[in-house]
Amino acid sequence: MNTKNAPVDTNSLVKLAKALSDPTRLRILQEIAKGTNRGCADLFEFVPISQPSMSQHLKALVESGLIESAKEGRTKHLSINPAKLQELESFLQLLKTT
Repeated sequence: MNTKNAPVDTNSLVKLAKALSDPTRLRILQEIAKGTNRGCADLFEFVPISQPSMSQHLKALVESGLIESAKEGRTKHLSINPAKLQELESFLQLLKTT
């Protein structure tokens, strides 16, 4: 992959960086990445924070594009957005090759 010519979406990268700048959000991302969570409620077992705090962190992660949510009945299923990970990886590779 030629990352030198890849366009850089600065606004998107700023959102990603802000979302990744919080230790709680990093922990939430790690749990979602395991793929073992059936829904939002499962995260409380691994990240013991209040429901309002969890909602704020998940909102930041969704708005950054790092996670996607799909609603099934009353349950929200969360997953990592591979396209955003690729965007971040491409940018980091660009820095490495500059």
